[in-house]
Amino acid sequence: MTDWLIELGQGFRAYQYQTALAIIATLLVIFGNDINNMVRQLVRKQHFIIRSLLFVLVCAFGYGLVTVYLTGLLNQQLNKIPSLYIVPSVFLIFLALGMYAQKQRHI
Repeated sequence: MTDWLIELGQGFRAYQYQTALAIIATLLVIFGNDINNMVRQLVRKQHFIIRSLLFVLVCAFGYGLVTVYLTGLLNQQLNKIPSLYIVPSVFLIFLALGMYAQKQRHI
């Protein structure tokens, strides 16, 4: 079983960056509404044009920068996990995110 998990983990490494991106995207989907509400609260008294501009900046550039930066950071952290444990770890991460999303009624 150990040899099989190591082999599976080594094969997984080729897709590790895409998996990190999927985890970050999942987090942004789960918490995106909360982030948008926070931004909305901060700028609610501003002029319509300012609110619209900030919303576009947060959505277009903010989420993009967060995605790129956090994906690289998460990928580096996933590199530290031994091949034996990488696939079970990623499975548990997605399972935990799914359970959290279910609990928060996102699903």
